[in-house]
Amino acid sequence: MPIKLSLIVPHPPLIIPEVGKGEQSKIQSTVDSYHKAARLAASANPETIVVISPHSVMYADYIHVSPGDSAKGHLGRFGAPGVSVAVKYDREFVDKLCKIAELENLPVGTLGQKDASLDHGTFVPLYFID
Repeated sequence: MPIKLSLIVPHPPLIIPEVGKGEQSKIQSTVDSYHKAARLAASANPETIVVISPHSVMYADYIHVSPGDSAKGHLGRFGAPGVSVAVKYDREFVDKLCKIAELENLPVGTLGQKDASLDHGTFVPLYFID
């Protein structure tokens, strides 16, 4: 599985129209950039998309990878509970990643998650890719 593309994006919920309620126009360049990034991602035709979020489960001595087969989230915390995203996880990728990390003595795995819902740092990029 070669890496086809790498993108780094901010994740302000304000850029989602149901959250921004018109205020997203104040950061229109961010909205436009997200659409461009989503088009780039789609053109790469990836088998798997990896999203790394600063709002996910974090440990000082362990890299957490989301467990399970799927996850979903909504923007109720930001006043838009009807806006949701659901994703299926690539279990084969997760298993291979964890096995390779173990061989390299890297502390990576799927333990320790308390809330399986998507955080907004994951949600916002997936909203645009979806």
